[in-house]
Amino acid sequence: MKNKLAFLKTKQNALLLTSFATVCTLAVSLTHMWTAPLIEQQKQIAVLNSLNELLDPAKFDNNPLLNCTKLSVPKITGSDLPQTFYRATLNGQPYATVFQTRTEQGYNGLIELLVAIDNNGVVQGTRTLTHQETPGLGDKIELAKSDWILSFNQKSVRSEDDDKWNVKKDGGRFDQFTGATITPRAIVKQLRQSVFQAQQNFDNIFASPNDCLASSNKQNQSLTAKENSDE
Repeated sequence: MKNKLAFLKTKQNALLLTSFATVCTLAVSLTHMWTAPLIEQQKQIAVLNSLNELLDPAKFDNNPLLNCTKLSVPKITGSDLPQTFYRATLNGQPYATVFQTRTEQGYNGLIELLVAIDNNGVVQGTRTLTHQETPGLGDKIELAKSDWILSFNQKSVRSEDDDKWNVKKDGGRFDQFTGATITPRAIVKQLRQSVFQAQQNFDNIFASPNDCLASSNKQNQSLTAKENSDE
């Protein structure tokens, strides 16, 4: 009798746990559904703010968030997956492209960067997006910690082995950090390749389909359909 009661109690507890897990999963799904548009909107605002920091507002008159393409160019982005290239234009003519690139060669691994180059291959700006470098040493790649990341502004790359694109310790033009040479070396090396390859592919980037506009139209159609169904 005791064994039977114990079995029933165990079964009851299992059902309660299963029901609880189901409710939690449903709640998380609903929360995600409700908050996803807000999160996406915040991401877009963050990207727009970054674009405004990197680009000269007097040199473009479009909204780069609505003019982008997704391409798989590992030599530019450091990733095998398709990445977004935002495109800024003035009177319909190409001014600059903004893209993310990444390197795993940081002292503590992955470093992600945002880069803008103009139609002459000149760097308009660079920002560090994410990293795990040592506080007080490698984290000087953040603009909030030092202005080192601004040293790439108005620079161009002559070739993939341009010797100026090294840290000074390796005979180049860019400063290294005391006690932390690996971090700036990794960034300079990645930017040298990314900027040069982006310059070589600039026309192709602007000739590719506008994936942002297509995505925006799709979102608008979904919102319209939802509004009609609500009515």
